[in-house]
Amino acid sequence: MKVLKTLLSFCIGAMLFTGCAQGPTVNPDDKDKNDDGFDQIQADFDIPTEGLYLHNDKRYIYDNGEDCVTFTVYLDGEVLTEGYEIYLGEELYEGGNTFSSTTQGVYGFWAAYGTAYTGTTNIEVVKTPPTAPAAPVDTNPGKTNFTRRVLLTQFTGTGCGYCPNMVNALHQIAGVKLLNNRIVLAAAHLYNANDPAYLVDAKTLDNSLGVTGFPCIYADLNSSTATSASYAAVTKLINDSYARTSAAGGIAVNSKYYPEEGYIVLTATVKAATTTSFRIGAWLLEDGIQAAQANYGTTPLEGVNLNEHNNCIRFADSRLSNMDFTGHYLGVINAGATESREFAFKLEKNWKVDNLRVIVFISTKEGDKWYVNNVVKCPKDGSVDFEYTE
Repeated sequence: MKVLKTLLSFCIGAMLFTGCAQGPTVNPDDKDKNDDGFDQIQADFDIPTEGLYLHNDKRYIYDNGEDCVTFTVYLDGEVLTEGYEIYLGEELYEGGNTFSSTTQGVYGFWAAYGTAYTGTTNIEVVKTPPTAPAAPVDTNPGKTNFTRRVLLTQFTGTGCGYCPNMVNALHQIAGVKLLNNRIVLAAAHLYNANDPAYLVDAKTLDNSLGVTGFPCIYADLNSSTATSASYAAVTKLINDSYARTSAAGGIAVNSKYYPEEGYIVLTATVKAATTTSFRIGAWLLEDGIQAAQANYGTTPLEGVNLNEHNNCIRFADSRLSNMDFTGHYLGVINAGATESREFAFKLEKNWKVDNLRVIVFISTKEGDKWYVNNVVKCPKDGSVDFEYTE
């Protein structure tokens, strides 16, 4: 078994990103309403097509002097290869297009080209995370008949007045044991930026799937699976997605919460049922976020509290590119063999630690597309073993 070390992903307090594309902010009173029960939104893109733009591939780096951020300068959507200058504060930066440091703090970068200049992009250098726990031990090395679950990603937001319809549908799904056992649910709050569960660090997740209206829900990060907010539609989505493929692998996880350091770190191990290429991702979720939910007249079902938001994605560490969140490459794993990867999440002060947990998924290639193939959920400090079918 090999352990693949990642440049561990993390989340800290919200940062000001002058000049960087932000997620859509929609005033419920200004949006368009249509007869299909959707709230229409304007899609956003990371790279502007006009003006000068300084792109950074990370918002945070570790203070080990090795982790680094890479800058790219764009003019009218095209990469500049010469003629520009990058500044750190008021001084010309002489480190080229990368930055690393052993000193914690916030560093403001901006770029100039001719008479044009960008806004300031803040990079924070943070404490290197604690050591990840050991990889899980496979107690049944001869088995490869894994239980499969579907990843459902719900796109929602507190300002979305039609979203209670989806909340009702998912509440009904949760009450059906067969359906509930086939899924792991994650909620991407991307509708309005003043939502306390707003997913700042993965604002392009909706673009990667082509989201044009809320509420909607997708299965296994498959852009062709969006469905409407009804029990029948979501049930069909689950059943069709579950039957789409078998489990190509299983996932075991060891996680550890370090309260003094403010980190959750984990090691996830993938065991292949069949020889194929795998990707892997880990998302940090929070339950019990309290916020008033807009509602255009939906009556909540018994047991539904529309103002309590669960399964909220706090950080999605699966971003291969702006248009692909299906995970980081693990490579080819032979049937019966394993590979492991480490992840770390730096916690924000406003998150309720007791309500945090993680999900880990693997993706495989189907035709020319990558989709989630299996997913598990794990406590913030604990473990889950490989789950086999009988």
